[in-house]
Amino acid sequence: MQFKVRRILTSHIKKEIEKIGFSLSHLDFGALKHKFLNIKIYDLKPETATIIKQAALSAGADAAVHSGVLDHSIKKSDLILSGTIQELCSIAEKLKKQQFSAPKIADEILSQIKIFKQTPVKPQIMGILNITENSFSDGGKYLDPKKAIEHAYKMLDEGADIIDIGAESTRPGAEPINPDIEINRITPVIKELAGKCGAKISIDTRNSGTAAVMADLGADIINDVSGLSYDKNMAKTIAKTGLNVIIMHSRGMPDTMDEFCSYKNTVDDVYFELLKMTENALDAGILPEKITIDPGFGFAKNIEQNFEILIKIEEFKSMGYPLLCGVSRKRFIKSLVSEEFQNQDILKTLDEITAQASFYFGTKNIDIIRVHNVVKTKQALSLAGKLV
Repeated sequence: MQFKVRRILTSHIKKEIEKIGFSLSHLDFGALKHKFLNIKIYDLKPETATIIKQAALSAGADAAVHSGVLDHSIKKSDLILSGTIQELCSIAEKLKKQQFSAPKIADEILSQIKIFKQTPVKPQIMGILNITENSFSDGGKYLDPKKAIEHAYKMLDEGADIIDIGAESTRPGAEPINPDIEINRITPVIKELAGKCGAKISIDTRNSGTAAVMADLGADIINDVSGLSYDKNMAKTIAKTGLNVIIMHSRGMPDTMDEFCSYKNTVDDVYFELLKMTENALDAGILPEKITIDPGFGFAKNIEQNFEILIKIEEFKSMGYPLLCGVSRKRFIKSLVSEEFQNQDILKTLDEITAQASFYFGTKNIDIIRVHNVVKTKQALSLAGKLV
């Protein structure tokens, strides 16, 4: 045999090009010719879609459009643009000189390229500290402030980077509690941890009054499962305090969210609803660098929808914000456990499956992983770190 052949993964292409002796002075530019990216653009008029397709073809790339674009038998078409990074840069330059909305689309293409080229992150572990009576897996376990603080330090010793303190259960079916109760539960815990434990403190709350008090007590992050929609003053409060915020996608309230699982296209709908939530945050004065997004696994999503989002989780990175994922011990994870094993140390089993999901997230450039079991997550991410 005169030669051998094997496939090279795109994620490793720069190192492989360097290995064959490619000019180091042109390495970064050369790698762009081998890195491939697909971008979907929605609701284009036929004339705009045609311009983009022609620009793509002239650059050696391609664009898929509705079959009715050619004869203008449809009013709008989505478009999937595919090419190497170098080709997409060339397409963007061509579109800047075109009419209609082409120049704005060029800017969006360049923005997606910038996000795609970002250096992979090392995921942070967010340890869950529920000081509630009725959370779905550990309700009542850490209501005593002393026990809560002990558990927080235990998670920190195990490798947690962030402690997420919640005093109101938002599991399906849960009812809201008075913010004063929430504040009273969290206060002794955050007073002990903030500024002393060496980690960031996140407060899992939907209430602006709680957020304001916790900002004064040293919180770093507000984690709002309602996407800043439950309390009309939340976005302004976060903007005023300067806190970081995690904006999670959800629909309805915890006691009604299972009624809101109807989506035309799950990933598209969740993505654009979440994007709208971030736009509302920006309008309220929250700085973009303060925002992290969360697709909201388990919130107004059925089992199949959760897995669909899990499969396509990297697509949410194209929004341009850090991404948090939390699947720990959730119902759709439990659906993987056979009924005969659901009463046999179920939390241990759920933590093992969660660790497998954490490994997956560790290979998908996810920024923050929210979990109950820090040890298993740390182990999973150590392995994932060796593979990316």
